[in-house]
Amino acid sequence: MRIAVVPFIAMLLVLLPSGPSGASGPPSVKESPGPAGPGIASSVFRADGSLARPNAAILGERLPAYATRVAAPGGFLAGAQGSGPGTKASWGGRNTAIAIIASAILPGMGELYCYRASRDSWTLARVPVFLAVEGYLWYSYADNHDKGKDKKAEYEAFADAHWSLDRFLTNHPCCEGLGGCESWQDYNESCKNDYNYFYYTPIEEDREEYYENIGKYNAFAFGWDDALDYADPAFTYDTPHREKYVGIRKSSDDYLLEADQRLMGLIVNRVVSMVDTAWLSYRLSKGQDPDKGWGIRFKTFEQTPIVVINRRF
Repeated sequence: MRIAVVPFIAMLLVLLPSGPSGASGPPSVKESPGPAGPGIASSVFRADGSLARPNAAILGERLPAYATRVAAPGGFLAGAQGSGPGTKASWGGRNTAIAIIASAILPGMGELYCYRASRDSWTLARVPVFLAVEGYLWYSYADNHDKGKDKKAEYEAFADAHWSLDRFLTNHPCCEGLGGCESWQDYNESCKNDYNYFYYTPIEEDREEYYENIGKYNAFAFGWDDALDYADPAFTYDTPHREKYVGIRKSSDDYLLEADQRLMGLIVNRVVSMVDTAWLSYRLSKGQDPDKGWGIRFKTFEQTPIVVINRRF
């Protein structure tokens, strides 16, 4: 459509009446009484419009014509802002702010916003990279988080089935010497100086610490249902049930740690995209080619996100 406007305007210029402003009709010509100079023939018309030299050849003669310059409308030839080669985008602080905020919300969207102005292929190529990393990190986070929570529910159920507070208060060496501790408060108060003592935190006060302590510290080995008597020569703190519990809990912690790392990756992905977008915006505001000079790439190496800084000439 825009291309067709150019010959249309040219046709208008050809068809517009020539001559000074306000004049109409054919252009006024003056009869040249003398011989024509080199390259310029005298007019073949008299003042009354009749032919002065009916038999003269008119090829190569110049007829005076008057025309005025016509300004093309702004959007016809220049095109949309930054929408074609050769156009120079008008990029200001507001555009930069929008691009950076877009990258903060969804990495790659700031680069896409810059591409609308620059039409640079490398700028556009960044978009699927950031989006792919974002999608992978969200999927991996959800997968690891769900697995970690499932393992957490598994080790809690296992502990509820194989560890008992009553058994612990009965079998702990300190409590045995006291004839058995009446409560966990009695244990915490009376067994502070015992070799096998560690402060007991009830599940009602801190659920996370409760499940961590009963598997982590030897003091609570006496609460597992497969624990031997402390006086038995075969006694060991690492009972089979405790070891199994610790293994399930470690698996849960590993999955949840992986999920936390994916969250950090999501933050890094946004920061890198924001910095990259800020650099592209700076180049656009200076009227420079965003494909040249220093640039930032976000890549993964053996499932580890890395930032690559390079320079193109």
